[in-house]
Order: sequence, then C-alpha cells, then structure tokens
Amino acid sequence: MGSKKFLKKFSSAVMASALALNTLAVVPVFAEGGKYEFEEGTLVDAKAFDGDKDGNAVANSSGQLVFLQDAGETATVTVNVKEAGMYTLTIATYTPYGAKTHNLLINDVDQGQISFVENTEGVVETELGKFKLNAGDNTITVKSSWGWTYLDYIRVDTASLPAITSSNKLSDSKAISATQSLMNYLADVYGKHIISGQQEIYQYGPHDFEWEFEYIKEKTGEYPAIRGFDYGNFTCPAFGSDDGSTTRIIDWVKNKNGIATSSWHLNVPTDFASYTSGSKVDWSQTTYSEKTDFSPSKAATPGTKENEYYMQALTTLAAEFKKLEAENIPVIWRPLHEAEGGGGETGSWFWWGREGSEAYKKLWIYTYKTLTEDFDCHNLIWEWNSYAYATSKDWYPGDEYVDLIAYDKYNCTDWSSGNPVLIHNDSAISGTFYNLVDMYEGKKMIAMSENDSIPTLENLLTEKAGWLYFCPWYDGGSDNINFLSNPVFNTVEDLTTMYQSDYCISLDELPENLYSYESSGNTDPTDPTDPIVTTATTAKPSGTTTTKTTTTTEPAPEPEVYKLAIKTNGGKKLDVTININPASYELANGCFGYADGKDWISTEWEVTEFDKDGNAVVSFDIPEGVENLEFQIWWPNSEAKDVKCVATSYSIDGKVTDIETSTGSSVYGDVNNDGKVEIADVVALAAYVGDPDNNAVNAQGLVNGDVQNTGDGITSGDVLAIQQYLANIVTELPIK
Repeated sequence: MGSKKFLKKFSSAVMASALALNTLAVVPVFAEGGKYEFEEGTLVDAKAFDGDKDGNAVANSSGQLVFLQDAGETATVTVNVKEAGMYTLTIATYTPYGAKTHNLLINDVDQGQISFVENTEGVVETELGKFKLNAGDNTITVKSSWGWTYLDYIRVDTASLPAITSSNKLSDSKAISATQSLMNYLADVYGKHIISGQQEIYQYGPHDFEWEFEYIKEKTGEYPAIRGFDYGNFTCPAFGSDDGSTTRIIDWVKNKNGIATSSWHLNVPTDFASYTSGSKVDWSQTTYSEKTDFSPSKAATPGTKENEYYMQALTTLAAEFKKLEAENIPVIWRPLHEAEGGGGETGSWFWWGREGSEAYKKLWIYTYKTLTEDFDCHNLIWEWNSYAYATSKDWYPGDEYVDLIAYDKYNCTDWSSGNPVLIHNDSAISGTFYNLVDMYEGKKMIAMSENDSIPTLENLLTEKAGWLYFCPWYDGGSDNINFLSNPVFNTVEDLTTMYQSDYCISLDELPENLYSYESSGNTDPTDPTDPIVTTATTAKPSGTTTTKTTTTTEPAPEPEVYKLAIKTNGGKKLDVTININPASYELANGCFGYADGKDWISTEWEVTEFDKDGNAVVSFDIPEGVENLEFQIWWPNSEAKDVKCVATSYSIDGKVTDIETSTGSSVYGDVNNDGKVEIADVVALAAYVGDPDNNAVNAQGLVNGDVQNTGDGITSGDVLAIQQYLANIVTELPIK
C-alpha cells in the first residue's frame, strides 16, 4: 500500500469499483441444481423484463431478466440449505454493454466484488466461487456497482474444496540455505496454521516504527511473527533517503528471530520527459501512481533513460540485499505489487502496470533476472500479487519467476453508492482464497500480504480459508486511516482471540532453528476438513493474561486532524489564531510542516491557555525559501469528545487573512478548501450530490466544485469531471 495509496485505491474504486472477489471462468448454461430466479426475489430499484429492457428476446434465458442499471440497485434471493458448509455459487447473466463488476453480499456481509466479461450472445453462467452458507435460509444479494447488467438466476451446489497443497521449491536454484529453510517452514505450516504479520509505518509518519507492534503486544500479549518493510524511499534515485530498513530487518531477524517481508513503493518523476538523469527532485514531483509518463516497458529495455533510472534503483536495492545476505537473512520480497489494480489492461493505479500486462511481465522478469543473475541476490522469496479477476492470470510472470502468490484484501469499504462507507467485515473471503488456489493450480502457497481487517478466527476455521499469513497495513499516515486499531477494521477482542489461538503463529512460536529449519518431508495435501483447521484452542505459555475488551455496536469515529494549507508569499513571521470550543478545555497541540527537498520538516506546538472566548495565537518563524506550509491541529480534534479546535485567521508579517473569507478566488476542483485538488474533493462532492442535507459543502466549495457547465450548479457531472482531472483524462478545470 503506502502513505498515499489508500486514497488512490479508493479513487480507482470510485471510477472502476475494483476491490476484491471476482470470477474465474464462464461456463455454458446448466439448468440443473438448486436454482433461484432473481425476478422471484426482492428487488430494490431494479426492474424485471421479458427479454431485455427494449423488449428483445435474449437467448438461453430461463424466465424474466432483472436489469441492474444504476449504482446501488440490488437483487436478492433467499436460498435454503440443509447443512452449514461451503457451497459453490454460479450466476447466470447477460452483459451486452461491456465488462461489469458488482458487489456480492451473503447474509448482508459483503464478500467483495464479482465481475463479468462482455457477452452479446445471450445468458451464460459464471462460477463466482466457494462460500460459506448457514443451515436454513441465507440471503444472496447482487448490489449494482457499474450497472447495466441483466441477472437471470443463481445456482447453489455443494462445494468440493480442493486440497491445500504446498511446495518448498524455490524459483532461484542458487538460493542460500537460510532462504530454503524459511521456505521449508512456510510449506510445513501452510493450510494448518496462519502466520501473524504487521506492516510498519513509513519514515516521517505520525508515530514511530514500533507503534503498531507495541499496540499488538499490549492488547494481545504477543508480537506478530512477520514484519513488513518497504524499500521505496531509500532506493528512489530522485530523492532517495535511507530510513534504516536494513538495520531494522537485521534486528528483527537476528535478534528477535522474526520473518521479514518487504514491498517496494518506488517513486518515479511525474514528468519524466523533463527529468535530467542523475538529478535530485523534490518528492512532490514524483509518484508511484500511474500519473506519470515513465514507461515500464522502457524501464526493462537497456539503453533507455527509464532503464538508466530503474537500474540506479536496483543497484541501490541489491546492495542492501547483499548486506542482509551476508547476515544470512532472507526476505519475502514483494515488488511491483497490485499491478492489475482495478482489473483488465487499463485498471492499474501504479506506474508499473500503466502499460498493461505484457509490459508488466517484461518488467517483473527483468527485475528478477537482474537481482538474481546480475547482482547475485539469493536471499529472496519472490512473492507476486494477484487478484481474482477473470483477467488476473494474464499478468502472471510465470511459475519459474514466482515463489508465493499474494492477495491484498480491502473489503471494509463500500463504494457502491459512489461514497466511501466503512463497514466492519471480518469474512475470511474463502471464495477469493479458493479461486486463487484453482487459478494457480495449487502450485503456489496463497498469502494475504495486505489487509484492512484480519478475518476472525471463527470465520477462517468455518470457511476453511487456508491463508499462509495476514499483514494489516499500518495506522495513520497522511490518510489518517487506522487499519490496525480502528474497531471498524479490527476489534481488540477479535485481535486477542486470533493471537491467543493455537491456529495463529506469533513471534514467540516460530522455531528457534527457523533459519536452519529442515523440511518435515510431509508433502501430503492438507484436507480442508482436517480437524486442525476446524478447531481452535487457546494454549499459550503460562503467565499469559488475556484481557477482553467490550466493544460497542457503533465503531469509533475516524481520528480527525485539522489541516490548513498556507502560502507564505515570501513572508517571515506566521501567526495563526485558533479557537477552542468549549473555551474551558484549554489544551491543544499540533504542528507546522513543510517540505524541504526530500524531507518533511515538522515543528510541534502546544497551547494550554486560551482567553475567555477560547482564542489563542500560535506563532512560527517561516524558514527562508519555504513557499507552502501546512498548519495542523492534532489534540483535541483527534481524541477529545465534543471538543473542537480550528483556525479562524492567520497573519503573515502582520497581514491578516480571515479563514472564512480567504478562499474568495476559485481553485476549481478544491471542494474542501484545503488548497489542493485530490480524491477527498471527489468524495465530498459526491456525498453532497447524493444527500446535500447531511453532507454540507460551504459556499466557496460549491463555487470551486462547479467545474462542468459552470453556472448550472452542482451535478454528478461535476463529480465526474474532477475524477477525470485527477486521472489526467482532462488537463484543466473548469471544463470549457
């Protein structure tokens, strides 16, 4: 993921609605089995037709067709099964208007997304995957995302689960013994246990590198076995900054006997055509998103400027891997992740996928060969990120270049209405797991390399989803999303139950000889019905105390940080007037921040005295050359209930600017008046269009948001126009 990627992922979800579960295969119409007609179910805003909506007959249809046209429309059928267990769901659809994606809900729990390829010949069946159903009645809902899809029926059959097989064979025949030992261990526990993991935060984040790990220890009594790192910042030729990843990996593995995994959010210049090779630029002029002219295919082509840049990054990276190899330390290496993004050839939200699957595979293989053959890095277990789309295997580099298959799970956010709605969802997404097992023919172990919520222990066991490990993303960052500690994602009770179970492997349960571990030699496939994966006990070392925390039915609100963008206009002294309500609270703190080359400089402030009206002044000496500042208020906005603190005005060298009237000139697209045009503005404007009474936008924000047919007021066309601007489909706002 990354400090900026959560919003990017949501942005792509707004436009492409791509998150999780999708189909594997289209099969001929099959009219037998437990079949349920959608027109006989419950329809919300959807309509049933004889044939298509224009009255034309549709081949192979079994009756009326239910038409999902607009986002949010639903069609629900109630199915009845005698026994609780895993069932295969197969849906019959007609999709003449192009490939579509929608959400699948079982008993009102979102199971991720289902996708359908374009089909103009008539109704066809698509196998959705294997899902847990309860004994008795179950509701199965298709919730429209892209719309313009005809539903015929859904078929329910008892699932035959494939055996969970593992192999300790590495793609690198020259792998050092410690790498092979780690792979031996992973293969031995796969399907029998799940290994705990946690991603650390990035450098210059809102808290230190240890926060997530100490939180887990405090709440559960355990540390995770796997720690996630990232080599993106250090190896970036444009602004590289050593954040100490190698030192922390050595400490984690050598001193704590943990397992290290690393992703690679490698930034490239946004305007690469104008970039001078070997030069340094500010981080703000770089990106790891697809919004760049940097060519991944040229990066894998010697003699190009892109290749020169990419090789600088690989050279720096290889030097760090060789330091680790000298310490006998292997790494689960996950570069170039989530390449397919929203699905198909054009859904990528990262630069390495922006030219499609063929260019991407070329880059992966080039990266693999350069590190293993040219730089002799033989301490890597190569982990490749897949989705479960029908098109996902098109992106697969090949068995000879991959050791593990990874999947990144973010299914606690519903984007079907166009607005983000956080919903607690602790499903084990067994349908996705078994789709991936089938897709890669059981040859590779399947891991949950990133996630928002950790599936509950109960769901993992009852759904028989044999994920190799889980690894939640970190708390906070520029997106202020607390993936680990926010109970909308992970409650303390669920986290403790997981870590305290025999099924979950924590740091202290890794073998002491992990890096000289010999394979058990047991290559028998794991039967998903084996008692070891259907029984949970809590046997931990004596003296361990488990404290259960009672959670309320309402999730805790997301922390808020008040932010104000300020242009310095060459000034020297900044005074910000703040107001706290109620005035009796008398405590606020925050920071002044600005970019200084590759670094983010943050100066903290604190106020403990306010006047009788709750006003106080916070001052800052503006460094020479700083053109843009960000003023932040942390406390009490982030924690205190019913207490708020905001900035009411600021002055630069005595010239006062009132916050309420400072946005008199339009920054088109800047709906929330923070001086920037970003996905947050899309979300705010979409919420206003959907429900203006409960999603207020101030007067200046409405002026700024009127970017299409200026003067006609706010419409969904304005929301789309800002999305197009952020996606570089249009280059200027307002659209003329």
